[in-house]
Amino acid sequence: MSEATDVSSLTLASVAALREPKIVDGPNGRTYVLTPTAGNGPNAHGGWDVKDITPPNAADVLSPKTVVANVKVQTAGSMIDFVNRFKNENSMLFADVANDTVVSIIDYHTESAVDTGGIKPALATHRATLHLPKSQEWVTWNKAHDKLMSHRDFATFLEENSIDVVSPSGASLLELCRDLQVIQNVNFSSSIRMGDVTELAYEKKSDATDKGGLTMPTYIMLSIPVYFGEQPVPIKAYLRRKIDDGALFLGISLSRAENVRQDEFHRIVEAVTINVDHLTTVYGTPA
Repeated sequence: MSEATDVSSLTLASVAALREPKIVDGPNGRTYVLTPTAGNGPNAHGGWDVKDITPPNAADVLSPKTVVANVKVQTAGSMIDFVNRFKNENSMLFADVANDTVVSIIDYHTESAVDTGGIKPALATHRATLHLPKSQEWVTWNKAHDKLMSHRDFATFLEENSIDVVSPSGASLLELCRDLQVIQNVNFSSSIRMGDVTELAYEKKSDATDKGGLTMPTYIMLSIPVYFGEQPVPIKAYLRRKIDDGALFLGISLSRAENVRQDEFHRIVEAVTINVDHLTTVYGTPA
């Protein structure tokens, strides 16, 4: 065999060895098998087919460097539990009173230790949002706010929601409802406020000499929660009245309802702040 033939044989043997399947350890604890593939053309050596053969649970779990989450909670207690679990010294709370919304940002921007008075930016992508839903009681009474209805419809409304009324007493309120419901075929002639009560006068349509009267409180006191799952708060509801062509129309007007709502929102925000250490709270919306 000539020297040229020996060199050619050695070269082919080396290439064949290089084309054998190989097991390779990769990053993050993973293992791969490389299998040669056929190439195109008589002198081509092809490429490699790469297959991950890492045993289950053997490789490191690839985790993101940052948390991107916007958890939605439904109660103040859930917000407290969430923030207490994940908070750090840079976590912040944003309270938007206009939209009944509280947002906690776990990874908020920090004061820079390098640049005096500067800010070290953070991604601010780990958040929890609490949108406080109104209670059914609050929705019901606010729907009736400043809307007049016939005296019999008003009596039905009061009776159906009497559980929310703390003053007058339940017995007195139900008696008033019954009195309003039985009055029919009459013309109301006047209403006179006398201190904390209103005197209503009426006469029978069939006999003008058959007269009667009815005494009503000028206001009732309610005890209802503003938000779902929260404690009830007191609110005054004035009784409004109007006589139109002998017909009596009644309704309620909630006293300073928006102030009551804002006070309750502030109380909830304070409760979250108090029950979470090292939490800075501002009123506003995060960027």
